[in-house]
Amino acid sequence: MTNMTSYAAAFASPNGGDTTGAVRALALGRLKSTRKRIVGALAESGQEKTAQALLSFLSGKGNAWRPETGLALSAYRNQQHGLAALQLAAACAGMGGSGQVDARLETAQWLYLDGWLLAVKGNCCLRADGGSIVIDSDLGHATYHSSDENRWSPSQAALGPWTALASGGLSPRYVTVSGLRHSLEGFPWISGTPPLGNACERPRPGVIERNIASIHQGWGVIVNHTPVYGTWVANTAAGCLLIDPSGTHSAQSGSSYDHPGLIAIEPPECPLFCGEILVHECSHQQLLIYTMVAPLVMPGSREMYYSPIKRAHRSIDRVLTGAHAVGNMIVYYATLRQTMELDPRSQERFDQHCKWFSEDYRPALDRSECLTEAGRTLWTSLCRTVDCAMEQ
Repeated sequence: MTNMTSYAAAFASPNGGDTTGAVRALALGRLKSTRKRIVGALAESGQEKTAQALLSFLSGKGNAWRPETGLALSAYRNQQHGLAALQLAAACAGMGGSGQVDARLETAQWLYLDGWLLAVKGNCCLRADGGSIVIDSDLGHATYHSSDENRWSPSQAALGPWTALASGGLSPRYVTVSGLRHSLEGFPWISGTPPLGNACERPRPGVIERNIASIHQGWGVIVNHTPVYGTWVANTAAGCLLIDPSGTHSAQSGSSYDHPGLIAIEPPECPLFCGEILVHECSHQQLLIYTMVAPLVMPGSREMYYSPIKRAHRSIDRVLTGAHAVGNMIVYYATLRQTMELDPRSQERFDQHCKWFSEDYRPALDRSECLTEAGRTLWTSLCRTVDCAMEQ
């Protein structure tokens, strides 16, 4: 069996190695394990036909690190096995796979596909051939086609409350207009079941265009000035969920294990700041992937330390997560300043990150006694990378 500690440096920062192969392999492993759980639950509940159809659904060659997989697992945990089967089929179909799954849903539910939400109920069928995805239920019919931007779009007007648009760049592949606001507790997501979710209020078109342009410009900063973070972001950011302005004059963002590959962003106007947020959230995504196979903190740890990014004392695993993101943002800005002069606000953010890292995160994690071998290796590698970046 592979010693996953050997991958710690690569998941600490892109300077430690390329995680592309590992991300794809681990994401596919998660998809397969989720499929196995759902198939087992379907068989136990007498839905053998649906179980066999899901088992034979081909997954395609796309990246499995996508929100559909996490949503399928969430539905399984909520014992919504029919929805879980359809959502897992949507994940496989979104990867370019093919097959057909039929399931019965007694109540209306939201089915997610590449940034779109579709209400489904009753006798439901999802079939795909690699180039198109057709979804039928008692609530209607929808056909999605693969576009030139490597994303899926409905052939007719969207039937759900969300709209997914091209980002203009390689990553994220799509930007979803949701009308949601930032959630302090948990990842922002639609509340209620159809038709309650149709009440979401969409931003004005001009705002949408500016937000997408900001995300694209942030991606451009990464590609042109910090290319080492290009694959770091591209491997983990399948889509971006737009968050409506919070009114706090500070950009908000978030990630969730239940929504792999989806990052929620309230885009700032500054391209450098937007690039920072992409690095920040994709650092979380990279760590989420690594912790699936390499626990970073010993079980039962009660260590608590101050996390400046949250301005509160947090458990050691959350402190490490924050430090990991802040360390990579420091490397991002240190790399940027080699080819450009940072504007005053960017310099201020850079200085703040450096202060947090040296005065709060580093002392806490250096003296922690609860990091596993993988956790200690990852942390040591990140500190080494930060130190080297600051010396340049």
